[in-house]
Amino acid sequence: MKIRDLFISFKFTEIIRRDTTSKNTTILPILHSFFPIFLCAILFSLSLKGQKNEAMTKRVFSFILLLLAASTLTAQSKPFSSSPKKNAYFSKFFWGLKGGINIPRLYYTNHYISDLPHDFMTGLSAGVFAEFPFSDHLSLAVELNYQQRGGSTTYVYEQDYQVHYSLKANYASLRLPLYGYLGTSPIVRPYLLLGPDLGYVVNGSISLSQPGLDIAESQVSLNKSNMNFVYAGLLGGIGVRANLELPGIVLVLKADVAANYGLIDTFSQAEHNETANPTNIHAYNHQGKRISQGFEIHLSIGYIPEKKDDVCNHFNKFSAKPVRTGTRW
Repeated sequence: MKIRDLFISFKFTEIIRRDTTSKNTTILPILHSFFPIFLCAILFSLSLKGQKNEAMTKRVFSFILLLLAASTLTAQSKPFSSSPKKNAYFSKFFWGLKGGINIPRLYYTNHYISDLPHDFMTGLSAGVFAEFPFSDHLSLAVELNYQQRGGSTTYVYEQDYQVHYSLKANYASLRLPLYGYLGTSPIVRPYLLLGPDLGYVVNGSISLSQPGLDIAESQVSLNKSNMNFVYAGLLGGIGVRANLELPGIVLVLKADVAANYGLIDTFSQAEHNETANPTNIHAYNHQGKRISQGFEIHLSIGYIPEKKDDVCNHFNKFSAKPVRTGTRW
């Protein structure tokens, strides 16, 4: 990474830090901490357009991590006004919705296929979650998600034919990430996340385009003869959480960038047994494994339900009658 990248990333966060420290508000610290996440999403999306080599991917992802680290350092240096009630938000249960984008690809252990240029794809991700705190620094989430994964490759066959092959799979997934919150701010805290990711293929397709050859276009649906429907992997990343206190409600806003790595071969048993006909016969070798991997960018919004006792006490403050003393009312 160049010194210029280092200077730019810290310059962005320093500008936001100066703006947020000038006023004692809740909204500005939240914007300050979420700014690098939004910038990361824009930079990463732009880098994927026309991207053909892994060196550029590693550089962009390193730049993203540097932005997040710079945001964390400046967030920790900002003083916040706190109260016991606000400090308790990080140790409360909440649930909500999440959505974002996946940037997956397929990795092949067989060198014949891995030497081909493999491209990242862009897919959608959406789901619901509930987060159960162990303390104000550690919590466990249960997530049910819809994930789009896959990968593609484009290469020249026999110096004359342009071949494009892509695999797209839609998964229903169950995730159990652990969240470790850093710092002591009652409003905004960065966090680390790590956990298992289990999934099952709902549907999908394999597409092949090779103009000039006998089969110019082909598309088949995913089935158990050309895809292992079970997925298991690991998820790890970094993000920022903010508690937003509004009249009568407390919302939790989260943004994170994560990497996922599959642990199970996505080739089917039929492919390994050579009982399934390959779609891409020019670049097909079932000797080895096909692993799903990639990056994710997510935004989440959660709701902290108010306890029944708190609601009753809040209501009683307005409905309670004055207590009689010796004075006649």
